[in-house]
Amino acid sequence: MITVDDYFAGYPNDPGITDDFRTSAGAMLTFVNALLSHFESAGYLLAINPQTGTQVSGERDGGWRPRSCPTGAPNSAHKQARAVDVYDPEGHLDSWLTNDLLVVYGLYREDPGSTRGWCHLTDRQPPSGRRTFFP
Repeated sequence: MITVDDYFAGYPNDPGITDDFRTSAGAMLTFVNALLSHFESAGYLLAINPQTGTQVSGERDGGWRPRSCPTGAPNSAHKQARAVDVYDPEGHLDSWLTNDLLVVYGLYREDPGSTRGWCHLTDRQPPSGRRTFFP
């Protein structure tokens, strides 16, 4: 499972990490971790990212991103502590995941074709309102 510390590990001492961001991340990760637990109970294994030692994808930017981070849009859900990229190198999580499951867990994801090697999950509804959306 992904902890709040895992989520902020890319920028652990950044002064932009506020209590509100920690609260938002904790709430979002509660839903994400429930979904990941369901995935594991269905017989799948969660991969560990060798770069982070966690289930967060990327080197630094799969969890929270400071406003100054060039990765992602200025209003990215990552920069609001409302999105995480889950390490999914073989695409098993993305293949298993359905829009119905996203509804159950109150989550949205970027289309798997746009996120090869990871699964982008957020609790922030995209403008389209679709559970699986194109960035």
